[in-house]
Amino acid sequence: MMPAPEIIGGLGILAMLVLLAMGVHISITLATVGFTGAVAFLGFSKSLSILATTPFHTTANYTLIILPLFILMGEFAFQGGLGTLMYTAASKWLGQVYGGLAMATTAAAALFSAITGSSLATAATFGKVAVPEMMRLKYDRKLACGVVAASGSMAALIPPSGMMVLYVILTGVSLSRLLIAGVIPGFLSALIYMTMIYFRVRFNPSLGPRLPHVISWKEKLFAVRWLVPVAIIVLVMLGGLYVGVFSPIEAGAIGALAVFIVVLARRSLPLSALITSLANSVRTSSMILFIIIGAMIFSKFIALSRLPDALLMFVESLAVPPIVILVTILLIYTVLGTFVDVVAMLALTLPIFFPLLDGLGFNEIWIGILIIKMVEVAVITPPIGLNVYVVKGVVGDIITLGDLFRGIWPFVLMDILTLVILVVFPQISLWLPSMMFE
Repeated sequence: MMPAPEIIGGLGILAMLVLLAMGVHISITLATVGFTGAVAFLGFSKSLSILATTPFHTTANYTLIILPLFILMGEFAFQGGLGTLMYTAASKWLGQVYGGLAMATTAAAALFSAITGSSLATAATFGKVAVPEMMRLKYDRKLACGVVAASGSMAALIPPSGMMVLYVILTGVSLSRLLIAGVIPGFLSALIYMTMIYFRVRFNPSLGPRLPHVISWKEKLFAVRWLVPVAIIVLVMLGGLYVGVFSPIEAGAIGALAVFIVVLARRSLPLSALITSLANSVRTSSMILFIIIGAMIFSKFIALSRLPDALLMFVESLAVPPIVILVTILLIYTVLGTFVDVVAMLALTLPIFFPLLDGLGFNEIWIGILIIKMVEVAVITPPIGLNVYVVKGVVGDIITLGDLFRGIWPFVLMDILTLVILVVFPQISLWLPSMMFE
């Protein structure tokens, strides 16, 4: 006698966890478990058709064009040195404040995130340009390296975000609205980071000394000359999306072309860097697409198992408010983020958690912002914390990995504070999307 579909679904999830623990790549794990589970329900021949058609139907999705465009825009900005410009400008404006260079790192990372969408690229960029300068001025090592790793994570929430594109592909929500919804929460995260840095250093000035010399207004204004076209790029992209002038895909194309023109005008993108940008974009896009294909096969198996429906019925039978379920799921993401890569985490959980939260009546855009915020936390928490390892690789032996993780915790606490604010006040995430033109 065949077990209940829900039991097969549970066994599939268990098998998936075992394969991941054995080191099998996430895309292969998802596809293998999904195909095997489908065989249990549909038989081999019908399941083989799923395996044959899903890759084409998944990758032929017009929405996916935006993924390589956003990645390419970020590569142009990264290889073209725009992050260095942003840090230089921010440091001249904030350097006289307590902890000014650390605050400048956060501000510049937020701006850089608005044209890259990559946490790792942001962390690598400011690990190279910000940490040496803070070390020169005798900043606390844990603060200097911790702020770079944490500030890089904001790229997950500030559009254009690759994680948002992945979320949309796996859930089917509106990409335009989700991107616009990330604007206020993303820059709110930066503001909370900067406020924390200021008060920490204000009460303990040895953590982050101020610049020893006064910066003139002429120097400040001169430092932002190349940021004007970058600001225009961001405003055109987000403004065009907001008023409905163009689609997210068109915004990605405009952004990539505009950043390319800026770095060419600065002569900061030699042929070798251009080739590297193109190669990295292809490599990253291909990796994510393979994971998406595996996730789609896995989601078909989950749908056949009726596991989301059973989970929803179970949750509805509990005598607890839906908000308790939401908080519980967010806590699960906190735990998952400590040992699962963020792309894998979304691919594994969204086929199960999104239908559940949607069935409980939560706004799908708000859910997306909260989950993406948890992705931010995941890239800096041990032991996975990819941003931390990137910073460690860039700065070398000036700090131990243990001290670097210890330097992260004040920022993790600020992320939790931001998450609480976003949960208590949903309109922070939903106000801008609600005002968008159709």
